[in-house]
Amino acid sequence: MNDNVKNDTRIALLIEGYPRTGYQTYARLIGDSTGGLCIGRLHPDYVAQKYGLERAKRYWLSSRKDKGAIAPKSMQNLVKIIRSELKGRVGGQVLLDGLEYLLLFHDLGKVMDTMAEIDALLKQADVTMLVLLDPLTLDQKDLDHLWDLYPRLTSEELLNAELPEQSQAIGGMGVLAGSQFADL
Repeated sequence: MNDNVKNDTRIALLIEGYPRTGYQTYARLIGDSTGGLCIGRLHPDYVAQKYGLERAKRYWLSSRKDKGAIAPKSMQNLVKIIRSELKGRVGGQVLLDGLEYLLLFHDLGKVMDTMAEIDALLKQADVTMLVLLDPLTLDQKDLDHLWDLYPRLTSEELLNAELPEQSQAIGGMGVLAGSQFADL
C-alpha cells in the first residue's frame, strides 16, 4: 500500500505500550468539548471518572448486555452506532480502543472492511478517529498490514504537534501522515 492511502484516511493508530496513555491523550485533545465519541474496552463509567471524559459520548465494546454496550461479534452494529453518532456532525474526534479485541471475533479482512466503511463515514463528517494499539497484542503480519494502511504516532508526538490549533493535530491527520509523521 502506498502513502497516498495513508494520506486519504481519517484514521490513525495511536501506538501504546506500557503505561497506556491513550485515554489521557484523547481527554487532553478534546478538552471540555461535548463532541467526543469514545468506544472502548473499558466501562464507560470508569472512563468518565478516571479520564475526565464525562462530556464525551461513551460506548463499551463488550459482549455483556448493558446500556451502551456494543457486541464485538456485530461489526455492523459498530458501524451503525458510529453512523448514528456522526449524523449531523462536522468535525470532532473518535477514540476506538479494542481493535485487537475485534480480531478475536473476526479475521483481519472483515475488520479492515469495517474500518474502511467507518473511514468513509468519518470523511463525510470531517471527523477523525484514533485507534489505540499495543503492537505486542497482534501477529506481525497483521501489524504489517495495519502499518501499510494507517499513519501511526505516539501520544507525545500527537500532543506536541506544532499546528495552529490543537484540534488540527487530529483533524489534519492526512496532512500529518504525509509530512512529519511519514517516517514513524
